[in-house]
Amino acid sequence: MTGNFILSGTGAGCAPCPSKLEIHMKSSILRAGVTLACALGLAACGGGDGDLYLSGAVYNVTKDGLVLQNNGGETVKVTAPYTSFSFPSRVSTDDRFNITVKDKPSNASECTVTNPTARANYYTIAQISVSCTIKTHEFSVTVNGLTTSGLTIVNGSDRRDVAAGTSTVKMSAVYEDGPYGVTILSQPAGQTCTVTGGDNGKGSGTMGSTNLDGKVVINCA
Repeated sequence: MTGNFILSGTGAGCAPCPSKLEIHMKSSILRAGVTLACALGLAACGGGDGDLYLSGAVYNVTKDGLVLQNNGGETVKVTAPYTSFSFPSRVSTDDRFNITVKDKPSNASECTVTNPTARANYYTIAQISVSCTIKTHEFSVTVNGLTTSGLTIVNGSDRRDVAAGTSTVKMSAVYEDGPYGVTILSQPAGQTCTVTGGDNGKGSGTMGSTNLDGKVVINCA
């Protein structure tokens, strides 16, 4: 005797319909796969804010112009008071960083980054610093009419005793954009000397981008 049965679907060849449990399991697996793919995509692109600020100390910078770059991408300008830097975007622990100097101030001959590359953590970031070497320029003073001994001139801490008959006094080099100011510490015997020239006409000013030779003059009478 043939039993009665019911066919599901539209034809005798239709596969059994999936149960609610099977549908739920397949949906969960699909969602997990999508989530994993998104996570891998973000990791590959470095997406999202990290937990560490990429920063460091700055030394021997006196003006604008220093620009740092991380991994050939994001940049940061070092501004007054020129003592530190911090990139706008945070990095995640164990991200690799590589900090380079993209531009340097006009008065710097070079700028270097100490400990520029590593994997990010609190220790490696604490070791980063940037230091620039500021250009210096020669500085000499013209002397007229000195016939006796005893003249001493100074420029800051730089002191020179000037012998009778001297026409040029070579002072220590001065940093570019740095101040100078020649004054008379002691007058020569029987003569009086005065300082002229410089930016202010009295032997003082700011060192430019070239040597300062003969622009400060001492006249003795």
